[in-house]
Amino acid sequence: MIRPATSDDAPDAVPLIFEAIGSIAFVLTGTKVLAEAMSILEGFFQEEGNRVSHQNALVIEELESAVGDRRILGVAISYDGAVARRLDEPLEKAAKLQSGLFDYAIPTEAEPDEFYLDTVSVNRNYQGRGIGRQLIEAVCEQGRQLGRTRVGLLVDVTNPDAKRLYERLQFRVNKQRELAGEAYFHMVRDL
Repeated sequence: MIRPATSDDAPDAVPLIFEAIGSIAFVLTGTKVLAEAMSILEGFFQEEGNRVSHQNALVIEELESAVGDRRILGVAISYDGAVARRLDEPLEKAAKLQSGLFDYAIPTEAEPDEFYLDTVSVNRNYQGRGIGRQLIEAVCEQGRQLGRTRVGLLVDVTNPDAKRLYERLQFRVNKQRELAGEAYFHMVRDL
């Protein structure tokens, strides 16, 4: 079942987010210490009005066993590119304090004319079952409902498997750009 995330999902969702964004987590948090980065991301996931907030996340979960517990299998974070800069401001402010670098700047990933798929991640034990595809389609539907005409995302140029997945889902390379010292393809899908 796909549903909007809640702040209570942070302990399960944040490790998945971290796995997907890798070194970008350190850029967003202003630290190079893994435990600190995870803690900062978890705090921001629980808050509102920022890029990694639960407000911008969908999770897919399944009922686990007869006890009725639910297990999060995957997470997607997406938002309107027109507000991306505003969503980065709380993270940037905290990263400046954390790093001690007051000229610290978080690069904006999203284009202003797109609905942006920031992150999609599936628990390794459940990959290959179409969960990522379901989350991506749900994000595209959100963008459509908001009146956007395209969804954009970044994919690491060294990850051809992810690029092929997005191409199968009707995304195409729009351009190449650098972020946190790494090269990415900016891919778009018309809605």
